[in-house]
Amino acid sequence: MTDLMTQLSTLTDEIREANPDTRYAFAPQLAQLIEMMESKRLSVPAEIHDLHDDLVNESIEAQFDNMPV
Repeated sequence: MTDLMTQLSTLTDEIREANPDTRYAFAPQLAQLIEMMESKRLSVPAEIHDLHDDLVNESIEAQFDNMPV
């Protein structure tokens, strides 16, 4: 249990320190960690869900940035 919380803390620190243009690459890792926590019936803070949603949205926006006009 504590291990997952430590992983979550480390990952969120990495995301917050990452380059804003590429931090969306952390979305799959964060999703996996959220899923693992929920499967163990651990409470995932709302801010972590919000962070994941932000990363997913950034990923979608990045796909459109590379689209030819």
